[in-house]
Amino acid sequence: MSIVLRSYLKVKNNVLSVGSSKSSPVLMYVSPLFTRHLSEDKTNSPEFINSSILMENGMNVQELPLIVRKLTNIAEIDEKSTVEDPQSAPDNGSYHLIQAEFKQCVDLRDVFSLLSKCTKITPNIALGAMERIYDIEKNPMDAAPMLIDSNTHINMAKGAILDKLLKVIIKTEDTQTTLNILKTISNFMDPYKHKFCEELLFRVIDNKLSILQICEFLSFLINNRSDPRYSEIIDKLWIGFVQKEADINEVNIVKIFTILPGLKVSKRTILTLLEQKFADLWSKIKVPVMQEILNTFLEVKYSSMQSFAVVGTWIHKNIHALDEESFLDIVTKVTRLNYTDDHIEKAIEKYIKLKGPRIQSPIVIVSILNYCMQFQIRNEQILNACSEYFLTNGNVIPASFLKSFIYPFGYLYFDPIQGFEFWQQAERVLEEKFDKISADDLASMILSFIFVGKHPLELVKRMLSPEYLVRINNPQVMKKFHLVDTALSLECKDYSIPLLPKDQWSKFTLQDSRVRNIIDKIKDTLQEVAGGVDNYSTCVFIPNLHFDETYLIDIMLHPAGLGSNNFNWKLKSGKNVNTAILIHLPDHYCSDNKQLIGPQVMKKRHLKILSMKVVSLKYSIISKFYTSFNTSDLKKYLIASILNAEPCM
Repeated sequence: MSIVLRSYLKVKNNVLSVGSSKSSPVLMYVSPLFTRHLSEDKTNSPEFINSSILMENGMNVQELPLIVRKLTNIAEIDEKSTVEDPQSAPDNGSYHLIQAEFKQCVDLRDVFSLLSKCTKITPNIALGAMERIYDIEKNPMDAAPMLIDSNTHINMAKGAILDKLLKVIIKTEDTQTTLNILKTISNFMDPYKHKFCEELLFRVIDNKLSILQICEFLSFLINNRSDPRYSEIIDKLWIGFVQKEADINEVNIVKIFTILPGLKVSKRTILTLLEQKFADLWSKIKVPVMQEILNTFLEVKYSSMQSFAVVGTWIHKNIHALDEESFLDIVTKVTRLNYTDDHIEKAIEKYIKLKGPRIQSPIVIVSILNYCMQFQIRNEQILNACSEYFLTNGNVIPASFLKSFIYPFGYLYFDPIQGFEFWQQAERVLEEKFDKISADDLASMILSFIFVGKHPLELVKRMLSPEYLVRINNPQVMKKFHLVDTALSLECKDYSIPLLPKDQWSKFTLQDSRVRNIIDKIKDTLQEVAGGVDNYSTCVFIPNLHFDETYLIDIMLHPAGLGSNNFNWKLKSGKNVNTAILIHLPDHYCSDNKQLIGPQVMKKRHLKILSMKVVSLKYSIISKFYTSFNTSDLKKYLIASILNAEPCM
C-alpha cells in the first residue's frame, strides 16, 4: 500500500497559521485527503512516488508537488519517528585520525592498499580516502612516480573503488558531508551527484535537514537547474520549510529569502510563510542581518508591501542603534527599493535631529536628500537640518555632490529657516567650483534657485556666455539652458532680454496622456461650465517662448471667438480676461499631496505674469468624480475652482 508519511500530517495539526496575532489569520490547510499520484513517476524509485497536494491559503488553493514514500508495513511510520538524531555530528576525533593516515599515502596505490587493510569501510574512512584521491589527482607533482602500465592498472581499478566509496558515503548520517560533496568540483564526481540529490530529497521528506541545509541544497539545485534531474526536485522541497517552520529564526530567515527567485509553483507558499515569520521575528533582528536582508531584497528584486512595512517598523525602532555607515547603507537600500512610509520618514527625522551636528560624511546627507527627492518628501525638520550641514560644510563638499545638496530645496519648493544664508552660500560655492561642475548639474541647480524665486544672475551670465556655450553639444542640457533664459526674461527685471536665440529646433512637448484622456472624458461637463465649445481651448502652447511643459496650458478659458482648439494669440487680451486651467497629476505634488513641487509653482507664476488667471485642478479628484459617474459634483468642483482662480500678477 501507499500512504503519506506522518511528518506531512504534523504541520500544526494540518493547519499552518500565517496571519498576525493582531489581525485576522490566514490559514494554510494541508490535507492528505487531497493527495493524488501523478501519472508519470519520474523518480523511478522503489521507495517513493511523485504525488501532489492541495494547499489552501486564504481564498487561494494551490496544488504543490511532493514525494510520497511507499510503505509495506504500517509500523514503519513509528520507526521513522524514532530514528537517531540526524544532526548528530560525526566522530570528529576518529575522522581526523583517519584523515592523517590517508595523508601519508603518496599515490593511488597507497590509498587502495590502506583501504584493503580496513575490516569495515565506514563513511569517515570512505570520505578520507576520496579526499586523498582528490588531492593526489589535483596535485600530481606531489605524488610518487609510477610506471605507465602500473598507472593504467590503477586508473582502471579507481572507478570501481570510487563507486563503492560513494555508496558508503551516501548512507552517512552526516548530512553536511553530503552537501559538501555536491559543491566539490571533480569530473568523476559529477555523474554521481544526482544520486546524492535524491538522497537529500528523501532526508528533507524525513525532516532530517536544518533550515540552512535546505537552503544550501536548494542553492545547488537552482544553480544547476538546466539539468532536469535537478530542476524537478526544486519545488518539492517546500515541505522541508513547512516542517521546520519553528526553526526559522532571526538569523537564518535571510537565507530563505535568497532562494525565492529560484522557486516556481512553491514560491507563493514559501513567501507567505516568510512574510509571517518576518513579521514575528523583526524585533529580534540585528542590524547586520537586516542589512543582509535588504541586500537580498535588492539582488532578487523582491517586492512585498507586507515585508517592506515590517522593514519600516524595524528602522523606526532601531534608528538609535545605527552608526553613520549602517544608517547610510539602510537609507540607500530602502531608497533603491522605492519604498517609504511614515515610520521611515520619522526615523530619518529622528536620526538627523539627534546626530545631524555630529555627522562627518557628506554622503550621509546626500543619501537623505536623495531619499527626500525620490519620494518628494518635504519634511521641514529633515530639510532644515540638511541645510545647516551645507551652511557649515559647503566649502569642503565635492563639486560632484553639490547638485544633491542644492537641487532638492528648489524642486521641493522649500526655503530653509536660514534661507538667505543658504542660497547666498550656494551661489558662492557654485561660483568657486564653477569649472568643476558639469553643465547639466549647473543648469539644474540654477533652475532650483529660480523655482523658489531666486535669481543668481552672475552664475547665469557665466553659464550662457559664448565661451561656455561652445562646449555644450547635448540637446537636453541646452533645453535646460533655454528654460533658465526664458524664466529669467519673464520674472527678473534686471534680466531684460533673453541671452539665447529662440529655440527653433526643439520639438513641441506632448501633453501627458493621462491629462489628455481625462479632458476628453469630461468634455461635455467642461463645455457646459465654459459656456460653449468656442469658449475654451485645450493643450495650448504659449508662442514665442521656450517649447517646454512649463508653457503648455491644459485648458484655457477665453471669450468666444478667440479659437476653439488653438487659442488665437494674435488677438490681444487684457489682464485676467483669460484663465489657464492646469490639471495637476499626483507626481506634481510633494508627498503631503498639498504642496506643489517647484517646477509647477514656477509654471503658475509665469502664467500669472503673462496676465492670466490660474486654476489648479487635481487629477485624482476629477478621476474620482468621473469613475463614480458623479457629474453633478464634478461640475460643482470645476465651477468653484474657476471662481477661486488666482489672479494675474
